[in-house]
Amino acid sequence: MTSLQHNFDDSTANKVTAILSQENINSFIIQSNEDVTQFSRNNFESNYDVIIVDTFSISYNDFQKIVIQSNSNEIPSLAIISPESLLMLKDSEISDFITTPIKLSELITRCQRITKRTNNASTEKLIKYGDLLINPDNYEVKIKGIRVNLRFKEYELLLLLASNPGRVYDRASLLNQIWGYDYFGGTRTVDVHIRRLRSKIEVLPDTEYIETIWNVGYRFKEKTE
Repeated sequence: MTSLQHNFDDSTANKVTAILSQENINSFIIQSNEDVTQFSRNNFESNYDVIIVDTFSISYNDFQKIVIQSNSNEIPSLAIISPESLLMLKDSEISDFITTPIKLSELITRCQRITKRTNNASTEKLIKYGDLLINPDNYEVKIKGIRVNLRFKEYELLLLLASNPGRVYDRASLLNQIWGYDYFGGTRTVDVHIRRLRSKIEVLPDTEYIETIWNVGYRFKEKTE
């Protein structure tokens, strides 16, 4: 399978879109400032299954805006990036990334994986634990009926843990299942996201949903009768 160049041209972008379409993945590739403008204006909602961002062609600020907007619309995003530029993903909520030079087969596989992960989440039933309600159909999390604004990775962590109460996940497992790769930030990334998640859902007195298992990882508390 042919490796792609660092930057997409129109021919390559069309080829990628066509191949993904054959896999029933409706994609939008951002490869220019014009694409950034179009994406921002259209606010695509659910028209696309995945957003592919060529980071060589846009500014860092535009990249961050795209990731935030795609997450707010529950559309997974994938960045094409050079190994030397990985630090720009440090605080990003990008769903996945692929470093150059890349192969079409790997790009397609990664798009399949992140769209499958999102689709699987949307078919789950309501999860209720005390005052906490998780609705995978619309990605909503509520405490006492009040919506909690979570980042996409925070939501994915919560959904995974809450779907398997009592099960202990070590940090490496969470990193692999949520980020889907050996994230350059290491397992500390998991701790940071868990801390942020707790600050948003454990706001009521004497409330604890996520337990720390020292020297191992985390688990969602089981209900007590």
